[in-house]
Amino acid sequence: MQADPLAYLTAKSHGMTEECQSILEETGLSEDQITLPSMGQPVPTPGVIVPTFKANWPVKAAATQSIFEKALLGQVEGLSLDDDNKAADGDGFEDALDDAIGRDGDVGDEDEEGAGWDMGDDINVDVESDFVDVDSGDAGAANTEADMWVRNSAVPADHVAAGSFESAMQLLNRQVGAVNFEPLKPRFLEIYQASRAFLPATAGLPPLINYVRRNVDETDLRKVRPVIPRDMESITSQDLQVGFTAMRQNNLEDGVKIFKKILHSSLVNAVGSTQEVGEVSDHCTISILLYALQQLIIQYRSRRSSPPQRNILSPCPSNSPVALCPPTTIVN
Repeated sequence: MQADPLAYLTAKSHGMTEECQSILEETGLSEDQITLPSMGQPVPTPGVIVPTFKANWPVKAAATQSIFEKALLGQVEGLSLDDDNKAADGDGFEDALDDAIGRDGDVGDEDEEGAGWDMGDDINVDVESDFVDVDSGDAGAANTEADMWVRNSAVPADHVAAGSFESAMQLLNRQVGAVNFEPLKPRFLEIYQASRAFLPATAGLPPLINYVRRNVDETDLRKVRPVIPRDMESITSQDLQVGFTAMRQNNLEDGVKIFKKILHSSLVNAVGSTQEVGEVSDHCTISILLYALQQLIIQYRSRRSSPPQRNILSPCPSNSPVALCPPTTIVN
């Protein structure tokens, strides 16, 4: 629907005759040419999901009606302001209060003023003794599930998933003697990003974090562990096969990258049995040997394809120094 007919209908519905006439003159239309559009079916009224109006809501009993409620109901016979006060004092609270505080407002004797607050001279309150810094490692309970991974696991991959890269590097240094962690940075980030899922929350608030576990059936929170992407099964069935294929196709440059990646994935990984520990050791050994072999082949081919660098000297003239002359070979 165009804007001019809509303006005419709006002015017509509000009784603005002059505006209607000016709109017709500007658009060149007649009143018969302007009609209401088809509005279609009206939007149905949404149904009741939970009929809370049918619930038996607790109401105030008739016996405990206040003076104002009785006045509204017309029950003014024998109505007194003392009735409401008696109902309020029926719980015995005022009687108990009178025993502790006198009617005249005096609290105890004058000679005992402040005795209720006397804590004695032998009480030493140490405010800082029970203070616990939650940001330090001395805090009692873990704040998140990621903190529990760090506390309850000695596997470097679990520390990486929790975001504790420093402790993970310390464990790798003690366990396998690693000192250069720059090549492991992509693997660290891969594990950290795969171990948690983010659920968008209300606009302006941070998302909700859901930690992904690899032992989903475990109910003891002290034994839950994070999921580690590209575990040993995937390395054996996929990465190693891709590396062997690259070697068979004489694609040594890609093979070097693949076996280097396998070595990094095997170092920062998690196993569930003693058999898998042996598989990790075998994968590391195979990756190191094939990586070194392919590197040697690549270097050998590069040297073989480049022309040899020879220092060819012209025959030494009679007046040239002896040091510039080519060496003489003596054959016995």
